Amino acid sequence: MSTSASFNREFRTETWTLYGVGVFLTMLRLVAQTRKLGINGLRADDWVVTTAILWYTLLVVSLNQVVFGGGSNYMTPEEIAGLTPETRLARTIASKWVLVSEEMMILSVWTCKLCMLFIYRRLTQGLHQMVIINVIFAYVAVGFVATQIALFAECRPFSGYWSVPAISDQCWSYYSFEIVVATFNISSDVAVLVIAIPLIINLHVPIQQKAILCIVFGMGFFVIAAAILTKVFSLDPNLVSYSYLNWYFREASVSLYVVNLPLLWALFRDIFPSARTWGYARTTGDSTRPSNNNNLMSSGTQSKNDVPLSNLESYTDEELDTYSAHHSEERIIPLYRSKKTNLNTTAECSHHSSG
Repeated sequence: MSTSASFNREFRTETWTLYGVGVFLTMLRLVAQTRKLGINGLRADDWVVTTAILWYTLLVVSLNQVVFGGGSNYMTPEEIAGLTPETRLARTIASKWVLVSEEMMILSVWTCKLCMLFIYRRLTQGLHQMVIINVIFAYVAVGFVATQIALFAECRPFSGYWSVPAISDQCWSYYSFEIVVATFNISSDVAVLVIAIPLIINLHVPIQQKAILCIVFGMGFFVIAAAILTKVFSLDPNLVSYSYLNWYFREASVSLYVVNLPLLWALFRDIFPSARTWGYARTTGDSTRPSNNNNLMSSGTQSKNDVPLSNLESYTDEELDTYSAHHSEERIIPLYRSKKTNLNTTAECSHHSSG
């Protein structure tokens, strides 16, 4: 099955635009993290996300090669009957790019899952949800191994993936492989959202900041929807079309956006200083400052090394940044954490700040 010239133009415009946004956000995230933590202080997910750029780049290139390569070994009876040596060669090359795109899609999406789980592990440190996050880590690892086995074992011989015409339906439809991917991909995303939503709902932050978090992490619903649609357009005999390529890249792109956006808060706070106290209650005077009741770290008791929120304006930007590095999105503490856990966490932050 071939694509139309209008589809090709729209596909190229959409994919390269989404790609540009994804790379820009990733670079911005790395800059923000480096400014806050230093190059030696970058966390595991910061290094892992750099590999996502490689997979993401190869994904956009391979998908465009499939679209502009004259079609793969996914062919109608009419196209098979009209094969020439030239079109056979073109479709053989494009079929190889299809195989590359499938592998790059797995690597892109699973890399984003890994980064997100590292973030959630930090957010749930000391909470019972951390055990569940570790279980999801293991499930994601099993899913990755399963997808690799399915991809490399489904079509035999392996060269059948680029046979024109395909030697079997599995070699052009990737049917079994797609089912395995859908099973582990969608279920793991749902599991992560089930953990994330209660954390966000129970955050002790102003509604304005909670709304932003809900929007960012709520993009995970779009990722799940895109994952479902890719399988609908690649598995349903009545709907099979190259539209699945659009949803492939939309899913990969939004996954990358969701991984990066939460880590840009520190940079956003530096560019717009008012964001540090945005949404907190006003006290007497002209300035806006967080109240003790709205502090994420508040447990009713403050360490002597904590920044007193009642005297926020007396501190320099450098001191506030040091405080924020230990009390911002990296150390979110929900309301349902016990007072004892809050006190221990505050003491830990105070130790690092004084050191």
